Amino acid sequence: MRRAYLYAGDLFRPLDLSWGELVELAETPEAVLERFGREIEELAGPVKSLKLRKAAVTGSGEAVVEYVAELAGEKASGEASVKII
Repeated sequence: MRRAYLYAGDLFRPLDLSWGELVELAETPEAVLERFGREIEELAGPVKSLKLRKAAVTGSGEAVVEYVAELAGEKASGEASVKII
């Protein structure tokens, strides 16, 4: 069985996410932030917004969905890459 992982700041976090759910959420950054906001903030810091950067699926069915997170914390600001792989 394949697993989905959240990747940010060189850290991985397993997600409870099926392939169908990944396909549904991939194009809707707001839904990803709503569902996995706590996990994203644990890895990247407080997030103001999330924007889809790129989604790719290989012929073997592996997927990478990359988002750009606008950080909103006191200690960290700017942007960070957040991926679901």
